Amino acid sequence: MKHAGSEPLWTRSFILTLLGMLFLFLPFSLYMPVLPAYMLSELHSSMQAAGAINAVFLAASVLFRVHTSRLEARFGVRRVLLTSALLFTLANLLYLPAGSAISIMLVRFLSGIGFALANTSIMALGSRQLPMARKGEGLACMTTMVLAGGAIGPYIGLSLVHAFGYRSVFIFSTLTTLLGLLIVAAIPVQEEKEPVRPRFSFDDLFEVKAIPISLIALVIAAVYGGVLTFVAVYATELHLTFVAKNFFVVMASASVVSRLMTGRMYDRLGAPVVIGASVVTLAAGLLLLGGMHTTASMLISAALVGIGYGMAVPSTQTLAIQLSPVYRSSAVTATFFTFLDGGVGLGAYLLGGGIQAFGYSAVYLALGVLNLGCLVPLYLLYGKRQGTEVVVPH
Repeated sequence: MKHAGSEPLWTRSFILTLLGMLFLFLPFSLYMPVLPAYMLSELHSSMQAAGAINAVFLAASVLFRVHTSRLEARFGVRRVLLTSALLFTLANLLYLPAGSAISIMLVRFLSGIGFALANTSIMALGSRQLPMARKGEGLACMTTMVLAGGAIGPYIGLSLVHAFGYRSVFIFSTLTTLLGLLIVAAIPVQEEKEPVRPRFSFDDLFEVKAIPISLIALVIAAVYGGVLTFVAVYATELHLTFVAKNFFVVMASASVVSRLMTGRMYDRLGAPVVIGASVVTLAAGLLLLGGMHTTASMLISAALVGIGYGMAVPSTQTLAIQLSPVYRSSAVTATFFTFLDGGVGLGAYLLGGGIQAFGYSAVYLALGVLNLGCLVPLYLLYGKRQGTEVVVPH
């Protein structure tokens, strides 16, 4: 009899899905550190406005991501995926003529809509392609593509800014999203509709069973958002130019490595162990980031943050999927990433004001303590386990 673990993972559809995700996530991660710096240096905006530029994008993601499942049920998965990917591509093109803080924020909001729908649709499509016995491994591969974009994007973006200016970043991102659109168009899609609901309800937008673990992911993402948005500016103010340029490379490279191992660890050890370890590792990175200000300490912090966040995202997402019905994959993905994006946006916006009031060090130290607090609900909700199966309280 064929062992469950021998079911094929690397199919043509799955490989195209991974490549499509990479080229859609590349500009997403590229803009996270670049646009706040653009707002501060070119448009002379405040620190809070610089944080808001990412918050606007993620607010759009939160508002529209949850509608993906309903749109797919009405128009079909392929049509929603292609339309949203096209919208994201056009939004990237619109950065070129936008020349004011207001116009940049409007384009950012439009970009957030396209990205949220495309991201949710392609992640759900990818999860449906995975054999159940290799779910953790497959989802870890998918989120590795996200972090691969996270490693390459900020480095390319900041390098282009220093070499050719911000306009080159906008051109590069437009071409990258166009390539992603072409790859997405080549993915074969098997339409799978949910049971039709007679009325619009909360369940159309969110998968209730995925909410508790998604709330934990929200806190982790808020902490991460504070690093993603402001660490380049922080390093520049400390006159650590090498750190400003390479922090994201170290962080995301560590995330890629950790995510490649996380799938197998999750399948063997279970959710509580892996998620708990990720929380502690991420907190350690934040405490080091706030407590020491040398090149070596900040790069070690980058690695710890990358490992912690790289383990946390696929583990919490996998748990959310496992706790929910298979046919609700789009709703689960929408629920999870709504909370995840909401956390990053919340962190980016609130920490701008916090940094102005208390400084970078105090804020990052506080975030480390806050992140450790996630261990309490994690233990209370999912602490009991049998083998690798999470025992969920009823």
